[in-house]
Amino acid sequence: MSALEIMDPKMDAGMATTGFKTFEEAIESGAAPIELTIPQLVDVFDHILACEATWQNGHALAQTVFSCLYLLNVDRTAPNALLHAFCKTTRASCSMIRTAIALADIHEQEEDFITMAYGLPVEGEGDSRCLALLNTVEEVVARQLRGCKGGLSTKKKSLEDAEPLQDDPALEEGYCHAILCRLRFRKALYHILTYMDKPQGRGLEMARKHILVALSELQNIRSSSAFLSFGQAPDSVVESKERGSTASGRVAIGFDECVNRRLLAPTPPRSISILSWEDTLAYFEKLLQDLDRICSLPMTLGLEEILQFVMDYQKLKPDLFARARLQLLLLHDGKLLGRDPLAIALVKVFNVPQSVMANDHQTQAFTTQAARVTKQLLKIMCTNTAWQRRKLGRILQDWGNLLQQSKVTRDVSIEGSQLGDEVIQTENMLTAWVAEQTCWVVRQFLMLGFQLDLYSLSEFCMVYWYLDHVLLSALHYKLAKESQTTPAIDSPDSVKKKGKKKKGSAALKQPKTPKDGKFMYSVHLLQCYSDLCKGFIWMLTALTRDRKLLHRETIFNTEQERFFQRFDLLHKLMIPAPMSYFHYKDSTSQMHISVKELYQLSYDHFMAVQQHLQELGASAAKASELSAVSRTQLALEVKQMEQVSLRNRVALQIVHQVGPGDNLRVSFEFSQHPCFPVAVVKKS
Repeated sequence: MSALEIMDPKMDAGMATTGFKTFEEAIESGAAPIELTIPQLVDVFDHILACEATWQNGHALAQTVFSCLYLLNVDRTAPNALLHAFCKTTRASCSMIRTAIALADIHEQEEDFITMAYGLPVEGEGDSRCLALLNTVEEVVARQLRGCKGGLSTKKKSLEDAEPLQDDPALEEGYCHAILCRLRFRKALYHILTYMDKPQGRGLEMARKHILVALSELQNIRSSSAFLSFGQAPDSVVESKERGSTASGRVAIGFDECVNRRLLAPTPPRSISILSWEDTLAYFEKLLQDLDRICSLPMTLGLEEILQFVMDYQKLKPDLFARARLQLLLLHDGKLLGRDPLAIALVKVFNVPQSVMANDHQTQAFTTQAARVTKQLLKIMCTNTAWQRRKLGRILQDWGNLLQQSKVTRDVSIEGSQLGDEVIQTENMLTAWVAEQTCWVVRQFLMLGFQLDLYSLSEFCMVYWYLDHVLLSALHYKLAKESQTTPAIDSPDSVKKKGKKKKGSAALKQPKTPKDGKFMYSVHLLQCYSDLCKGFIWMLTALTRDRKLLHRETIFNTEQERFFQRFDLLHKLMIPAPMSYFHYKDSTSQMHISVKELYQLSYDHFMAVQQHLQELGASAAKASELSAVSRTQLALEVKQMEQVSLRNRVALQIVHQVGPGDNLRVSFEFSQHPCFPVAVVKKS
C-alpha cells in the first residue's frame, strides 16, 4: 500500500467498475425485474445460496450476499410472494449468523470473516415475521405439487384452487419440486439458527431435528439439478456437468457486485469468485453435519470431557460459523454450558473439600485465576488452526504463572492453615492439574506446527525430541493425578542430571499405572505418541548418519539457533522442564551405537506403538465419558497411527536390508497422519 501514489486510480475501489454504479441506476435499467419466470426464480435462489456460502468463507457482504439487487431493497419484491419470502428469510438468517460470529469473537477480521456491514440493510423491519411469509408460500407450492402428482380430478381441482407456477403442464411438477425443496431448506436453516441460539442448550434437540430436514432437502435440491439443467422432465435427462453457481448452469439475473463498490473500504477491491453450485452444496452439507455434532454434545459433560470434545471437534476442520456456535454454547454468559461458572466447574474437577474452599483464601484465588485462563483456552480452541497456535504461544506464560501460584498456595497453606492433610492433598492435586494442562498446551502448540507446515525436514528430529519430552512430562502428571500421588516438579538442574540416564528425553519417575480408571485411554494415547516420537528420533538420526536423508543446508542460521527459535517460548516455563540444545545433542548423538542398531531401535519403538494401540482400543471401549465425536475421532486416530507405524516399519526393513552398492533416498510425506509422516524409499 505504501508503494502506491496518492490519488492513484487503483486506490479508489469505486471508480474502475464495469457494472452499474448505483442501485437506482441498476433498477432503472431493468437489471432486477420483479416479474420472473420460475426458471429465473430458481436461478436467483441458487445464486443467493452460493453467495451466502461464499460470504461465510470470508468474503465481504457487499460483494456476495448483497450483490443481489433484490436484497438491497426487499420491500420492492413484495408483489412476488415467493421471491419476497425467500429474500426476507435470507436476510434474517444472515443477520443471525453475523451476530453469532461477532459475539463469539473467534475470527480474524479480513481473514476468517468480515463482520462489517458497510451500511448495507442487514437487518430490516418485519424480518421476525419472515417465517409466516415462508409458510404461506410453501403451502401454496405444496398444494400445487400435490395436485400435479394426483389424478385427473385432483389436477382439475388444483388448477381451480391455485394458479400454475408456469405455463407448461409437463414441467409443472419438476418446477414445483425444485421451488419447494429450496423453500423448505431455507426454512429449516432458519429454524436451526433460532433453536441453537437458545441458552443452556435448550433448543439443541429441536435444532437437530431441523438439521435432518435440511440435509434431506439438500439432497432434494441436488437431485433437482438434472431437471433444471435441461428444463424438462427428470426421466428424460442424463446427469449434467458441474457448471456455474446455479443448478441450471445459467447466469442468474438481478446480481451486480459493482453496485456496492463505493461502500467498501478505500482499498483495491478483492477479486472474488462465487462458489460453484457443487461447492455450495458441499459447504452447506458439511456445515449441517458440523452443527449436528454440536447438537449431539451431552449437556452433562464435565470440564475435562468438554476440552477433549473441543480438541476432537477441531480435527474435523469445522467452518467458522460452526466453531462460533460451539464457543457460544460452551461459554454462554461466561458460564460453562450456560450453567455453572467456570470456577465452580474447576472445583468439581479438583474435587476440593468444602472446608478447604471455605477457609483457604489462596485456594480460592487460585481457582478464580485458573477459571480465567481456562476460559481463555476454551475460546482459543475454537479459533482457526493458525490463530490457535499463535494464541497458544501467548498464553503459555499465563499457565506458567498459574503453576507458580499453585506452588505458592501450597507453601502458604502448609505453614498457615490449620486444615492439615486436606489442604496439602488439595494443593498437590492443583499442582498436578496445572502441570498436566500446561503440558497439554505445549503439546498442542508443537503438534500444530506440523499441520501448518512450519517445520523443515532438518528440524523434524529436534521437534520430535522435544515433543517426546513434553509427552513424558504430561504422562507423569497425568498418572500422578489419577493415582493421587504428590507430583515431583524437577528443576532444570535436576533434569540435566537425569537427561543423561535416558535416551531421547529427560527421565521422569513415573507413578504406577493404575489398571483401571477414568481417562485411562488418554494415558495409552500419550504412550502411543511418545513411542512414535522415539521411533522418528532414531529413524531420522540413523538416516542422517547413513546419508540417506538429504538436508538442505541453511546459510542464515545454525542448528543451535533454529533450536532456540523453535523452543524459546517453552524455556520460560517450569513445566515441562526447559531443555537446551546441548541436552538434545547429548541425547541424539549416540556415536557408540551403530547405524543398524539405530534402525533396530527405531523399529522396536514403532512395534511398541502396536501394543499400546491395542491397549488404547480396549480402554476406549470402556470409557463411558467419551462423547460420540471423541469416540469417532479416537477410532480414526488409532487407524492413522497404525498405518504410520506399519509403513515406517516396512521402510526401515527395506533400508536395513539394502546392500552397500544400492543408493537409496528417503523422503517423508504426511499422507496418513497430520503430525507423523510416512517414510518413502526410492532409488537415487
